[in-house]
Amino acid sequence: MVAEYVGDNLSVTFLFFIISLAVVVFSADKFIDYSSVLAGRLGVSEFIIGLTLIAFGTSVPEIFVGVQAVQNQVENLAVSAIIGSNISNIALIFGIACIGRSLMPKKNATRLRLYIPLVLSVVFLMYALIDLKIDKLESLMIIMILPIFLYCIYTDKNIGVTNENNISSMSNFVLAGGLVLMTILLFYSSEGVVITGRNIASELGISDTIVGLVLIAIGTSLPELAATMAAIVKKKTDLVVGNVIGSNILNIALVIPIIGFFTTSNESLDSILLSRDMLVLSVATLLFALFIYLQNKNPFRNLQIIKFGGFLFVFGYFVYILFLANIL
Repeated sequence: MVAEYVGDNLSVTFLFFIISLAVVVFSADKFIDYSSVLAGRLGVSEFIIGLTLIAFGTSVPEIFVGVQAVQNQVENLAVSAIIGSNISNIALIFGIACIGRSLMPKKNATRLRLYIPLVLSVVFLMYALIDLKIDKLESLMIIMILPIFLYCIYTDKNIGVTNENNISSMSNFVLAGGLVLMTILLFYSSEGVVITGRNIASELGISDTIVGLVLIAIGTSLPELAATMAAIVKKKTDLVVGNVIGSNILNIALVIPIIGFFTTSNESLDSILLSRDMLVLSVATLLFALFIYLQNKNPFRNLQIIKFGGFLFVFGYFVYILFLANIL
C-alpha cells in the first residue's frame, strides 16, 4: 500500500522516510501510554504487558515482512531480517535502554524461567537452519515455543504486579480503540520506513545482504526502538525488558513458521546466516539472559554497571554492523 505512493525520486522517497519515522515514534509513545493504563486496569505488571501486548504490537512489521517474503519468494531476505531484528532488539535497543535507565529494575521482574522460551527459540531456529531450509515439521517445532511461552507467563503472571492504579477517566472503549489504532499506525508507518529505506539503499547501491540484515532488520525494529525511547522518558523501563523478550520470541515463533508452511521455493537459504549471524544471535541472547539475571545479584545491582553493560551491547552491535559492511 505504502509502495504505491513512493516514487523513484530520491528526495521524495527520503521525505516519505522521515514522515513514516515520525509516525512510528508518535504511535509508539501513545501505545506505551495506553499499555500502562491497561496494566493498571488488569492488575498485572508493566513487565508482563511489555512481554505480551507490546511485544506483539511491535512484532507486526516482522510478520508483514514474512508474509511478503512468501508471496514474492524471497525467504532468505525474511529470515535474515528476523535474525538481524532480534540481534538489534538485544544489542541496540536493550543496550540503549540500559544506558538511559534512571531507575533500578524490579528484582521480581527478572526470573530465569521467563528466559527459557527465549533461549529455546534460538536453539530451535538454529536446528531448523542446519539444512538451510525450513520445512513444515521444523515450523511445527518452532510453533511449540508459543505454549511454553504462554505457560511461563501464566505461572509468573503476578511478577512485579504494580501498586499503581494508573487511574484514568478513559473508558474501556477508548482504551481498546486507542490500542488498536496505535497498532495500525505502527504497522503502516513501519511498512513505510522499510519500503522507503529499501528504495534509498537501492539508489545508493547498498547490497541485498546489508538490506536484509541491517536496513530491514532495523526498520522492522523501529517500533521496539520507539517504544523503548518512550518507556525511558516515562521511566517505565520494565516494559523494555518484557518487550525485547516477547518480541524476539514472537519474531521467531510466528514469522518463521509462516515461511516454513507456505513457501513454494526450493532454493536454499544463505549458509552465512547459520555460520555467522545465528552465532551472533546465540551469543547475544545468552549474554542478554545472563545480564538480566545478574541484575538481581550484588555487586551487579548497580545503575552504573547496568549503564556500562548497555554501552558494551551497543558497541558490540556497531562492531557487528561494521563487520557486515566489510569495514572490519
